[in-house]
Amino acid sequence: MRKSGFLCALLLVAAACSGSDGTAPLVATSLAVSTSPSQVSVNGTAQASAIVKDQNGNPLTGQAITWTSLNPTIASVDPTTGVVKGLAAGTATIQGKSGTITGTGTVLVIAPLTSCLAGPVVLNLAVGQAAVVNGATSQGCIKLASTGAASQYIVIAANANPISDQLATFTLKSDTGEVIPSSTLLANPYRISASLAALSVAAATDVLQTSFESKLRLQERAELKIPDAQRAYRARGSGPSQIRTSLAAVVPAVGDKGTFKVPASCTKFTSVTATAQYISNKAIIYLDDASPAGGFTATDYQDIANEFDNLIYPTDVSYFGTPLDLDNNGHVIILYTPEVNKLTPKGNPGSFVGGFFFVGDLFPATGTGACAQSNGGEIFYVLTADPTGAIVPNGGGTGNARSTSSVRQGTRGTLAHEFQHMINASNRIASPIEQDFEEVWLDEGLAHFAEDVNGRALLGLSDNANAPFETVSANLNNYSAFFFQNFARFDRYLSNPGPNSPTSIHADTSLADRGAIWSLLRYSADNYAPGGDIKAFTKALAGGPNTGVNNLVTRTGVPFDTLQAGWMIANYADDAGIPGLPDKYTYKSYNMRSNLSANFITSSRQYPLQVNDITGASLSASGVQALSGSGDYFRFSRAAAGAARTFRLLNGDGTAASFTGAALYILRTQ
Repeated sequence: MRKSGFLCALLLVAAACSGSDGTAPLVATSLAVSTSPSQVSVNGTAQASAIVKDQNGNPLTGQAITWTSLNPTIASVDPTTGVVKGLAAGTATIQGKSGTITGTGTVLVIAPLTSCLAGPVVLNLAVGQAAVVNGATSQGCIKLASTGAASQYIVIAANANPISDQLATFTLKSDTGEVIPSSTLLANPYRISASLAALSVAAATDVLQTSFESKLRLQERAELKIPDAQRAYRARGSGPSQIRTSLAAVVPAVGDKGTFKVPASCTKFTSVTATAQYISNKAIIYLDDASPAGGFTATDYQDIANEFDNLIYPTDVSYFGTPLDLDNNGHVIILYTPEVNKLTPKGNPGSFVGGFFFVGDLFPATGTGACAQSNGGEIFYVLTADPTGAIVPNGGGTGNARSTSSVRQGTRGTLAHEFQHMINASNRIASPIEQDFEEVWLDEGLAHFAEDVNGRALLGLSDNANAPFETVSANLNNYSAFFFQNFARFDRYLSNPGPNSPTSIHADTSLADRGAIWSLLRYSADNYAPGGDIKAFTKALAGGPNTGVNNLVTRTGVPFDTLQAGWMIANYADDAGIPGLPDKYTYKSYNMRSNLSANFITSSRQYPLQVNDITGASLSASGVQALSGSGDYFRFSRAAAGAARTFRLLNGDGTAASFTGAALYILRTQ
């Protein structure tokens, strides 16, 4: 029945595409180009965008645009992404082309200003008070006024560019005294202790899962377009020229056989036969008949189904929305199959690909925009138990032994994570508005958010309960399943924040970036969920129709630079005991200092945030790098009646930092 229901859907697609309703095909007839912002400094960036309209004047989505700068000495533009970079003062014309249709827009490029030309922005902060100083308006120049009492400050040199993956290289110059020195650089520049190169992915228990999933998410977006699935989904409904699908597909009984296509992509898949092992209210659990002996017992399957029914399903649905039910059986299929085991190379007994959801299963198997692999239903593909390591990896060699307990424990968080991906795609397919995939970094961030809200639900924690390590680690199995990895990834980000970012496209492969986006979402939900309703906030994010930064700022209701400033300050200030600190510079859901200091269950461990201490009368840190959405931390202390201190954010030539989003965030901590 599952397949016959899907066949009906395919017939509907064929009928809908036949043009029998007499509607003329939509043709692109105009293209309007704009840049945001429309004015940038030399080295600054803007995003070019285009609106393509059909012959009826209605916008068309999903149109590929090729970008060209008609004044390449003034500004360059990436031909694929449309990111514009200012090169020299002047006006540049940016052209967008889709098929034979072209359009143009302009961007004004301004030469960088001399730093401190109009004098510094003077700050006289109380303990717990913070200031956010935009580099463009301050000419990259601030002065911390002298105070009678001893004082300490955190100064964050930030790149608040909302366009992902814009790497800024700059100098931070700091001097003692009321007067700004005429020199801009020291002969022997100070090198900050954080790395000046992007953090590479190192060994971790989830690195294989991250690497595999990154390829899968990119494969989905390369092969498939959400509007194709939307059209097929709409064709399933009732209407004067549409066939009705069956009211319900037959739910199998234990022992029934089913055939499934396990995907590597839409065109590469392995057909398997599996046997139904357990059916609960929301789950149908199958075991691939090719699985080794010695796997889960009937009691194990019942426990898995109970956790899905009573924890994962209701929690993910309450935070992200309801999945589709393409196969009309009211259930989600969990298929334990050796095909997932084969994804882990030999010699990895402690790390593995735990499982995945593939969005191709929500697309038609034939017709326009189809995915030939599609099973036409909601399915998770999960690692199967392999006590003796009998399953040979795809690359050959000796298999990796997997006990039933390790598979059970290691895939609990995987199901919570992958279910968010299923719901996210479902929301977009079911939407009446034509949509695109969510950007990978935000899709992954929400999936990691799903892990920790399941852990919190298991502990009975409210959304704003400020949970310390002692609370979340009370049961180490639950901690390992739902909490540990998020804190471990965030630890990686804090250890080297500048060249890593929550909005980076490298969130598909970088554990540091994934930790950053999870924590940014946590901060945003804690502080900017409208009315404090975090479930409504995350549901809105997962529902679209916006994507990426635009989605996040739409749902929080504040600009991206406001989010970034609050988040980066909170990453230092949360639960640090700073008097007078406003709530907006904290996390409400976690005591981050407690969790990150004790995350690896050591007897003594310091909070991992990389902070560069400023000592001496002068500092010149050159070659500092910050990816858009991030920055570098500096700490300055002075004794009672200490002199004023100046800070300048500079380009390499000593002019005021001119990259888009240049900013300084200053927090007085003592």
